Amino acid sequence: MDFLNAERLNKRRTAHRIKALLIAAAITFLFASPAPADWNTGVGGNGARDGYAPVTGPSIPEILWEGSRPAIVSQQAACDGTILVVSRITSFTIPTGAWIVAHDLNSGEELWAVQLPYDFPGTSWRSRLSAIRDGQVYATRAGNTNLDYLYALDENDGSILWQSEDLIDEGSTESLAFAPDGDLIAGNFSSLLRINHTDGATVWQTNRSTPTSNGAQATVYGDRVYLWEPSPYGPVVTAFDLANGDRLYSSDALSAGIIQQLGLMCGSDGTIYAPRSMNNPSTDYFVALTDTGAGFTEKWRYPICYLPFASFCVGPDGSVFTYSRDYEIVALDPDTGAELAVSDPIPHGTTFAARIAVDERGWIYLTNGGFEDGAVFAFNPGLTLAWSEPLVGVNVGGPVLADNGALVVCGTGTDVRAYRGPISAVGEPLASGPKLINLPNPFAGRTEIRFQLAQAGPVTLRILDVRGRLVRGLLEGAPAAAGENQSFWDGCLQAGRPAPAGVYFAALSTADGDQIRKLILRR
Repeated sequence: MDFLNAERLNKRRTAHRIKALLIAAAITFLFASPAPADWNTGVGGNGARDGYAPVTGPSIPEILWEGSRPAIVSQQAACDGTILVVSRITSFTIPTGAWIVAHDLNSGEELWAVQLPYDFPGTSWRSRLSAIRDGQVYATRAGNTNLDYLYALDENDGSILWQSEDLIDEGSTESLAFAPDGDLIAGNFSSLLRINHTDGATVWQTNRSTPTSNGAQATVYGDRVYLWEPSPYGPVVTAFDLANGDRLYSSDALSAGIIQQLGLMCGSDGTIYAPRSMNNPSTDYFVALTDTGAGFTEKWRYPICYLPFASFCVGPDGSVFTYSRDYEIVALDPDTGAELAVSDPIPHGTTFAARIAVDERGWIYLTNGGFEDGAVFAFNPGLTLAWSEPLVGVNVGGPVLADNGALVVCGTGTDVRAYRGPISAVGEPLASGPKLINLPNPFAGRTEIRFQLAQAGPVTLRILDVRGRLVRGLLEGAPAAAGENQSFWDGCLQAGRPAPAGVYFAALSTADGDQIRKLILRR
């Protein structure tokens, strides 16, 4: 066989391998995978609040970096690309006792620290992070039923980009949700707001009420916003129109009582998961609801323990994760509620405020909400414990699965830790097959595509659409060195025009093997 024929055969083989990988990836995307994270954290990440991050987390507890400003109470962090932002309560003094701090995700270096304007002396609370997306950090002094402005900060230096037109009263354990275009959905105690993400203007505002803190936050799926509301018979789930804020319909009361300290979550199939927990066996259930378009029907319910301020997640295969009355993690069938896997009981203190995240392999990362007995845990997809480490004062301080695979958790003192993920690993032997990641993801404009090779050799890297058609050829048999390599996609088609927003795939073919990476392009 001459050289030209061999080259043509290799190209055909590469194309067939990439096509097969793409078909498998597309099937996973269309029928199993939850939506990718808008901001990576265990209590949201996207409007559905499903705790899923499309990255591979750490398999061993190796520290990438640790340390931040001291804190006496820990709170949730969030990350966007290579920026990690944390709230650090250095004292209970208002207005100066709390800082919003940005760190470089790879090194832990402090990039900036700010305190928000003190707009309402006597009622403004602590400076606090709520969410992060597309280069904007969202923060407020609202909390403890005190209304205040929402601020958008520049991710690069912490400077104020805008102040919201209206006030919000988001609780200290709650966070914003996002509409698909990036607008902010704030679930207040007395209202529901959609806030324009470019200037802070109110798009619409609808009156509502909520039973208690942490249950006020909104959940977004499709063209609906879902919230808890009270009724004479107990909390109900209400659907609102995402476009205009109209109240549409409510469920029946899911159980008696008024306490509601858990947010709603949506599954990848649109199922609404409504956790009810007030330390009463007659009321404490994890309820699955179907939105019929005109109301709600109950699919199933599962008995759960008392776990205020906790979060839940949906795995890459659609499995739903909650907690049994024996404080175990349980994986449930989304159609029937049947138990698929159960962990050993999770050690915890007086209050089990578990927070959870899941990676693209189905690995579970959990913090137990403890103080002196706080800890972080990692479980494989069968819910067998892989590793755990103490984390004093974790409270609601984690977990975050970052774009480079790092796991970040927050404790008290200066204890903010980034556990090394596979892409951020240094000096580790490479496993067979290339490793592929892009940062940021989702992205608008340009994304960096990194891949690691065990040996030098030619590589082909292409951007494909969900039907396997070529969108852009980045590398075609180009030489690449052993170790980490990089390329870039500017979000444009082969002809140079901007590609429409949507889902794409980076397809890498090397002598080590092939990899597919799902990309989310925003406009």
